[in-house]
Amino acid sequence: MTSGTHIESRRTERRARRAALALTAAALATALAACQSDDSASPASGPGPGAATAGAPASAAPAGPPLQPADYVLVAGPATASYTQQNNTDTTESTVFEEPVPTCMHLSAAELGPASTDHANGPVFETDEGLSINSGARVFATADTVSTHRALVARPDFPGCVGQAIVGQFSNRDQEASHSTVRSAVAATPPAGATALTRLDLTLAMDSQTVNVHVDLVSIFSGRVESVILIINPFTALPDSEVNAMTSQVAATLAKQ
Repeated sequence: MTSGTHIESRRTERRARRAALALTAAALATALAACQSDDSASPASGPGPGAATAGAPASAAPAGPPLQPADYVLVAGPATASYTQQNNTDTTESTVFEEPVPTCMHLSAAELGPASTDHANGPVFETDEGLSINSGARVFATADTVSTHRALVARPDFPGCVGQAIVGQFSNRDQEASHSTVRSAVAATPPAGATALTRLDLTLAMDSQTVNVHVDLVSIFSGRVESVILIINPFTALPDSEVNAMTSQVAATLAKQ
């Protein structure tokens, strides 16, 4: 094989791998959205915070002034300047407290608290290599529910339950992906201003390929707002400086409630 043919072969291989990584990241994002916004949860498990209990008041305390959830998502700025921005057409509510996470954590509907009053999803930031950054925010009638959720995402069983939920949803969509596994699920030290940082390393089987994917879930819960930043990156975590910058941008908006 000539050197020119060898170089072209390597370029073709890199292009194919980038395409596979991008496809895997897209499929994982879809699985996460289903995990976080599944309306088909069993009634026996109780409604999540995105579905109010019939006949029950939204909150025992009076609701605060209206807040716009779109004000509390990650938007274009210095922290996202190096990424390509895409419109997010997903209008479903993003929450880590939909099934099967509550069942895994042995939570009742009462422990999850009342439903959110509004929600919004931010734009998607991505790269050609398959990295994808999504964000979402939910507003509640009072700060009490948010305080309850702050304690839940700090529980030691939260990372493992989220990891298993993601792999389960991913596997349900592709029989070949049944070999997908959670390699690690830990609670890392959260960036300044964040409530929790959940770090997952997953091995995902898709299209006859196995790809290692790193997921960072940044929870920023303050006042009456819960905001999350979801970072899906092939192979490894983003540098802390980038995660810190994104967190700082969103946390600053929550401080203005």
